[in-house]
Amino acid sequence: MASEAVASGLWGRVLEAVREQVAPHVYDAWLKPLKPVGDLADDCQVVLAANGFSAEYVQAQLAPLLEAGLSREAGRTVRFLCRVDPESAEADLSDLGMVAEFPEVAPGLLAEGAFSRERLATDHGLDGRYSFESFVVGSSNQFAHAAAERVAEAPSVAYNPLFVHGGVGLGKTHILHAIGNRILQTHPELRVLYISSEKFMTQLINSLRFKRVFDFKENFRSVDILLVDDIQFIAGKKATQDEFFHTFNALFEAKKQIILSSDSSPKEIEHLEERLRSRFGWGLVADIHAPDLETRVAILKKKADRERVELADDVAFYLADMVPTNVRELEGALIRVSALASLTGKPISLSLAKDALQSILRTQQKSVSIESIQKTVASYYKIRPADLRSDKRSRLFSHPRQIAMYLCKCLTRHSYPEIGHQFGKKDHTTVLYAVRQIEKKRGTDPVLAEELESLMGMLRS
Repeated sequence: MASEAVASGLWGRVLEAVREQVAPHVYDAWLKPLKPVGDLADDCQVVLAANGFSAEYVQAQLAPLLEAGLSREAGRTVRFLCRVDPESAEADLSDLGMVAEFPEVAPGLLAEGAFSRERLATDHGLDGRYSFESFVVGSSNQFAHAAAERVAEAPSVAYNPLFVHGGVGLGKTHILHAIGNRILQTHPELRVLYISSEKFMTQLINSLRFKRVFDFKENFRSVDILLVDDIQFIAGKKATQDEFFHTFNALFEAKKQIILSSDSSPKEIEHLEERLRSRFGWGLVADIHAPDLETRVAILKKKADRERVELADDVAFYLADMVPTNVRELEGALIRVSALASLTGKPISLSLAKDALQSILRTQQKSVSIESIQKTVASYYKIRPADLRSDKRSRLFSHPRQIAMYLCKCLTRHSYPEIGHQFGKKDHTTVLYAVRQIEKKRGTDPVLAEELESLMGMLRS
């Protein structure tokens, strides 16, 4: 029940129906506190939230669900509008405008990486498996590797900030963890923190939600070494960029080391504020390219030695030739070959490697573009490709749109931001949410699974 004042009436009935469709914590945190404003006016139901954070989140995430319920109960199309209650004691938070910059963040995601002062104080976030010793150096990454080692040897003395950029799966994350792990070994007294930009945003949201902004600022600005992965994802997020700008300044002025990674150089990150673009280039910008054939073979050999897999030169060269750009996929190909050899009891040979990588061969033979996926999905669901790129929230369009985004991630090598850009310049979190939703439903919904198989078959044929 929303409240005693609205236990009955249209809004009360809608809340009762919607309550069965959302998680309990979503209902209690976001829907229960809402206050309806009078009766329907111009077929629009206005409700009031305690602060701007809640108002913008509800409008961005829950409006389609509420509009459907209102229209069903009223027997006609009803719009939903959430505004800040001017009489609320929390209304001052509305000026922060946080949720507007996180479109379509799934309700459940707010609980992930929840802000915790104790956790930040004790957990450096580093993966001990990544080290400089396990990093294969070649002409494509030699400069970035040398700069990273220099920073690890003399943090806050050599290059500050160090900005490493390159394509997906080329070793940027490995380098950041290697720097952090080396510093922990040689300077255990220093406080090191590795975090992805997505977690930085999530913790900032939670610090505002639970009124712990001071703790958030204090913890991030008291570290000695801050490593932020995929910093490009804060672009276009005004409040997050503001907070990171002040965090950057505080650490830099205190002579603390900052290391950042991105898929693009600072100059090439779209929608990044100029003041951040400038600061990212203050120290050293080092790029990583796709590894050459010899480096890819060396990567495979080192991975095979680590996994105690016997890998002949001809097989290593074949795998390296088959996967020319992505180190992560290259190591995945080796795992696939090794698994097939283990399951069949056969030694790893060139013919076995070819059998194991048949799916990769088929994918390379048939190139699938985002445009072709959009056309195929639109035709399958009898809508227009333009509808997939629109902001229409009706299930008639949103369901095919999520499926198209999911197929783009499965069948192409485009990143989440690149896919989002092709769907009406939507945020990467929108694509991430769509992929997670379809992946989750696919295992429990046989009709959806059959639709996906049909679409994949059409696209690959």
